[in-house]
Amino acid sequence: VPAVMCARAIESGSGRLLTILLAPLVPCSARLVVLSFLTAAFFGPWAWLVAFAFVGANLALLALTGIALSHTLFRGERMPFIMELPLYHMPSTRTIARFAWDNAWAFLRKAGSLILIFSILLWGLGYFPGPGLEASYLARFGHQIAPVGDLLGLDWRLLVALLSSFIAKENVIAALGILYGSAECAGLAANLVATVPPASALSFIAASMLFIPCVATVAVMRKETGSWRWTLFGVGLLLVIALGAAALIYQACRLSGFGMEQA
Repeated sequence: VPAVMCARAIESGSGRLLTILLAPLVPCSARLVVLSFLTAAFFGPWAWLVAFAFVGANLALLALTGIALSHTLFRGERMPFIMELPLYHMPSTRTIARFAWDNAWAFLRKAGSLILIFSILLWGLGYFPGPGLEASYLARFGHQIAPVGDLLGLDWRLLVALLSSFIAKENVIAALGILYGSAECAGLAANLVATVPPASALSFIAASMLFIPCVATVAVMRKETGSWRWTLFGVGLLLVIALGAAALIYQACRLSGFGMEQA
């Protein structure tokens, strides 16, 4: 959200619009939380390498997308940008502590409101009318969109968890906990490893890293661009990139036979 809002400092209209379209491709802290949890669960001691590869690929894809848009939609438009940078100083302990506290408190407020409310709603949809998750309203919805997941190697539970990230990216972990029946991180990790093949895990991580921005970012994109057309174009572009990358990874794993078996 701050990145999209700060784009207003760019004088060039095309440069400002391009920045707004590309900003959601930068991995935010919420996406990195999901990445850290999933890579640790599935890849153990190799988690850091897998996470590093995903972040690197994410940034490379951002650069390639920027180049592609610059040579198509914004072809021929020069976008020089000069910004005066402040002097660099050694950060103080007090500044670091204040920054850490503000961010921790902001997350606690979100966890106690938006994430909690969404988790309760998701639990209700997964509990009623019963008995069991497979007979719930949530399962009925999940099975309706399940064909989309066949190409990506994702079952309906993973698809629902992915869609939940539109509210807030951290919701993915809460949704997985509800859908896979575990209230603790260790138990959830074990359940995921036992039921989700590594190839599907890689596909899900890729989709989570590139999926459409959260609703707050979409709202700010609409406000800053003043156009639903450009906002929906940005959302659609990220959706195509996310699903395309996830499908490419899963199909490559399927053809090579890598990671198709559950632990």
